[in-house]
Amino acid sequence: MCTLEIKEKCSEIMDEVIRIRRDIHKNPELGFNEYRTSSIASDFMKNLGFSVRTNVAKTGVVGVLEGERPGKTIAIRADMDAIPIAEENDFEYASQNKNVMHACGHDAHIAIALGTAKILCHFKDRISGNVKFIFQPAEEGLGGASFMIEEGALDNPATDAIIALHVSPLLKSGQISVGAGPVMASPAEFDIVIKGRGGHAAQPNKCVNPISIGANIINMFSSIIPKTLSPFKSAVLSVTCFEAGNTYNVIPSQAIIKGTVRAFDRETHNVIYNKMYSVIASLTSAEGADFSFDYNLGYPPVVNNAEIAKLVANAAKKIVGDDNVVENPEPSMLAEDFSYYALKIPGAIFNLGCRHPHDENFYNLHSSKFNLDESCIITGIQILSQCVLDFLG
Repeated sequence: MCTLEIKEKCSEIMDEVIRIRRDIHKNPELGFNEYRTSSIASDFMKNLGFSVRTNVAKTGVVGVLEGERPGKTIAIRADMDAIPIAEENDFEYASQNKNVMHACGHDAHIAIALGTAKILCHFKDRISGNVKFIFQPAEEGLGGASFMIEEGALDNPATDAIIALHVSPLLKSGQISVGAGPVMASPAEFDIVIKGRGGHAAQPNKCVNPISIGANIINMFSSIIPKTLSPFKSAVLSVTCFEAGNTYNVIPSQAIIKGTVRAFDRETHNVIYNKMYSVIASLTSAEGADFSFDYNLGYPPVVNNAEIAKLVANAAKKIVGDDNVVENPEPSMLAEDFSYYALKIPGAIFNLGCRHPHDENFYNLHSSKFNLDESCIITGIQILSQCVLDFLG
């Protein structure tokens, strides 16, 4: 339905949408501080004649396009926050905000959603129902989605389905991947403090060295998942920080270990937590040390609704062709607070390729040199527009 018309209209707005993306990239804002960004989104939708609600979950924005006839409501979600990274790109629209960067592509997500809003205005007379645009703050570790839901982002009108995308340099521009069921993991962060007895490095027999205990703990952690989980269960345990001491001749009194665990269900998290606790308790007890262990569960896993995932796949095939749609790819250990929406209503998030087709060397998400091939923006607009028209047409 309307595929050629969608593509024609997208070509007319491409320059405008890219300007928006570059402006947002140049002026990134951290979670719950996206004041300028949210103003861009709200002003743009007001100019299109949408009903717009601002200050949702502090900086969130919800806009509604009402079709000519009553019907269901489908939502498109775009996250707005940047992350605390110093950008190392040197193009003219690189970040002007010190140590803040759109290194995860949320600037493109916003531009794509706004471009979709403009395209769908053209099809208003062919829409039965409503299209809701949710511009969400604080996806990066702060769980802005849950606050948006608490403040009614899915209400008035009640939302029947929700879709979102995330740019991915692992795919080339013009490609997407989408799957049903668990597609992104549930993360946990852990903090371990090993409390030993410090002293002179020349007298280790008088000390309880937390460094050697910590090293043994880290080594033992490497065997937890392969020895504990079924081959049909997936999980990751990564130690990302080990801090202890600051000089040559002093054994410190404590060591700190931090890291993350990723899994697709809470039962697996519980199993891994118990094994980690057992390793820590055993090794510290054997050396006469004490410890503290905090294991903090984050977002639930993202579980895509099968029907909505199929809607996305079928719409994408109309836009980019069957060969460029990867269905049911291997689930990712990345995390996304889109999971909160998908727990409430049928939803699906898909990966939008953003790597230039001729670029085999690229910087991944959260890199200080991350950038994207801007042609992916128009592909995203076309696919989201097609999804909406297929759902409400």
